[in-house]
Amino acid sequence: MQIISDVSVWAKKGGSPLPPSAVAVGLFDGVHRGHRALLSLCRREASRRGLSAVVLTFDDDPGLKPGAARITTLPERLALFRDVGMDAAVILPFSAVRDMTPEAFTERILTGALSARLAVVGYNFRFGRGAAAGAGELAVLMRRAGGDALCLPPETLPDGSPVSSSRVREAVAAGDMPLAAALLGRPYSLTLPVIHGRAIGRTVGLPTVNQEIPAGLLLPKRGVYAGEALVFGRAYPAVTNVGTRPTVSGEGLSLETHIIGFSGDLYGETPTVRLFSYLRGERKFASLDDLKTEILHNIEEAKTIWLAHGHA
Repeated sequence: MQIISDVSVWAKKGGSPLPPSAVAVGLFDGVHRGHRALLSLCRREASRRGLSAVVLTFDDDPGLKPGAARITTLPERLALFRDVGMDAAVILPFSAVRDMTPEAFTERILTGALSARLAVVGYNFRFGRGAAAGAGELAVLMRRAGGDALCLPPETLPDGSPVSSSRVREAVAAGDMPLAAALLGRPYSLTLPVIHGRAIGRTVGLPTVNQEIPAGLLLPKRGVYAGEALVFGRAYPAVTNVGTRPTVSGEGLSLETHIIGFSGDLYGETPTVRLFSYLRGERKFASLDDLKTEILHNIEEAKTIWLAHGHA
């Protein structure tokens, strides 16, 4: 998948780095079931019409409420776009288009810089200065330029409840990983660089991997989770603590994972940790021996849950 981050330069020059394309437009934070349905529609229509399948996304979120956090990092979003089968991803700073009129955005960015012949958006899509226009106005402007536009209706779960990024955030913040997985269409995960910790786990025979948490990233409810870690292309059952490790330090929020059955050095790597189920809250134990006894119990729980997720 081609990644393009200088499209605003092309817009000013009046050219395009892309062949005629179908463009899915949105932030796509989390790339949840609804987003994937929209991206898949764009890819199918691109194939049917002989176009390149392109996703236009932004490196910041104008609609994110103060205090709200991102579900996915930009690299995670790009990897998920690649998984859907998009040909190219275009990343724009929202500041580059914030003050554009709907007409300017359509002409300079979509049909101009991106060579869009088709635009694909969600039912709640807004664009133009002050979010002045929606999917209906986009369709008019695209057709005026000789193109077309499609608007995808809301995605719902089997029980009829809506799929949205805000619901994903609520589920993750509550530690409800089964609901988060249903909304996302996959387990909630974190793909973050490994950093040096205090290596206390090694002293009790339970080494852990510490991962750096960037500012503004959504984190689950504090506590211990059963899940899995993807390391060098292989999945391992895992127990992950999200919190401050009150027994050993009590300072600094961290993501710390014991990868069951793995031994090796992961410093400098960026493994993915998937969270399947909330096991317990954080609590301070009287001793490291008591903590180890509880972790060993959590490991057995995690193995059972991992097997239930289709691993033999």
